[in-house]
Amino acid sequence: MQDLAAQVANEHDRAKAREAVIDRLHEETQRLRAGEGRELLRPVLSDLRKLRDDLQGQARSVPGVMSNANVAALLDSYADSVELILERNGVMAVRPKPDAPFDPRRHRAAGIAAASEQGLDGMIATVLNDGYEDTQTGSVIAPARVIVYRHTGAGGPDGRDG
Repeated sequence: MQDLAAQVANEHDRAKAREAVIDRLHEETQRLRAGEGRELLRPVLSDLRKLRDDLQGQARSVPGVMSNANVAALLDSYADSVELILERNGVMAVRPKPDAPFDPRRHRAAGIAAASEQGLDGMIATVLNDGYEDTQTGSVIAPARVIVYRHTGAGGPDGRDG
């Protein structure tokens, strides 16, 4: 009976040692994953740091009075910088064309515009925001926000609403 108790105690000690090894390896894996994630983000973080520096430098040098056109051009230049950062990291801005067909997989309807012509029904009236795609897979990361035409004219062939 003592041999059995000693054997069980020995197995219990071995199981405890295995659990300690598993816990240590799990902690090490978690640390490696965290570091790996940081390394993957390093180019993005570097680009964002540069953009922030540019924005701060520009903020210090803004003249007392700027026209709306100059402010818009300045902001557009920073939007272009962000677009380049996204492209370097595998994300492409996609702007659908007005009068193109609405595609619910690639677009998000943010509103409706009345269309008197039947042919415009279901087409994009206005683009509010670009969409974003993964450059490698072509999958949609964020759909473009659009206003969609809905036909409001006569519905039936006899000219009466349906």
